[in-house]
Amino acid sequence: MIDIDDIEKLTRRLYPKGRAFKFPEFGIADRLNRGLSLLEVEAYNDAISILDSILPDNPNFNEDDATAWEKRLGIITNTSLTLEQRKQALIRKINHPGTIKPRQARIYIESQLRDAGFDVYVYENIPEQDPVDVMANALGNTGQYGTYAYGEQSYGSGLDIAIDTLITPIEYGQFQMGQGVYGGNYNNKVMNYLDSDLDLFQDQGENFRASFFIGGDPIGTFADVDASRETEFRQLILKLKPTHTVAFLFVNFV
Repeated sequence: MIDIDDIEKLTRRLYPKGRAFKFPEFGIADRLNRGLSLLEVEAYNDAISILDSILPDNPNFNEDDATAWEKRLGIITNTSLTLEQRKQALIRKINHPGTIKPRQARIYIESQLRDAGFDVYVYENIPEQDPVDVMANALGNTGQYGTYAYGEQSYGSGLDIAIDTLITPIEYGQFQMGQGVYGGNYNNKVMNYLDSDLDLFQDQGENFRASFFIGGDPIGTFADVDASRETEFRQLILKLKPTHTVAFLFVNFV
C-alpha cells in the first residue's frame, strides 16, 4: 500500500524547478495537487487490493477474501479453521484440474486430499478385499480365536475388533418382546452423500470390486481428521472419486 505523501512527493518531482512552481503550502496549486494525489492513492491501493484478493498466495489475503472465494468455488466455509488451512483448500481448488490427465487415479486423489490439508493416504482395493479383513490384517491377527493385545490389555481377535469398529448394527423396528436386529452395514464410507448417516444405508454391492480405502499408513490403520472438517473432507472425496465407487474410510474424526 502507498500513502498520499508518497504520491505528492513524486508529483512535485515532475514539475520544473523554476520559481513559478514553488507552490506555497495550502495554496490553490498545493490543494489541487493534494486532491489529485488522493485520487491516485485510492486508485493505486484499489488496484493492489484487487491483486491481493485474487489469489490466496499472499499475506494480504484475508478471511473476507477467503469467504468470498469459498462461495464462488463451492467450498464449504468453516470459520473454525485457520486462514492458512482455508487458503490451502482454495489453492488446491483453483489449481484443479491442472494438467494431470489421470484425474481419477489413486495417486491423484491422494495428492488432492493432502494438498487440501488432510493427512491421509489412498489405497486401491487390489486384490479385492473386505474392509474388515484389511483392518484385521493391519492389526496383525486375523484368527477368530486369537487375541490382539495392546499393552497389558487384551481386546480379543483382530477380526473381532475390525467387525466391532467397521460394522454398524441395523435395527428394523420394535416388537412387544424387545427389538429385532437383522445384521449390520459398513460405516464410515463415502458413496453419494455429505451426511455419513445417509450413506450408512447405501448398498455398496455384492462385492468390493468398485471400492478403495482412505486412511493412515500402512493400509488398514486409521488417520486422524479434524471433526470440524468432516463435511469438507467428504465433499472433496465425492468430487474426486469415480461416481460408481465406494470409499471406505479408516479415519477417526477428532
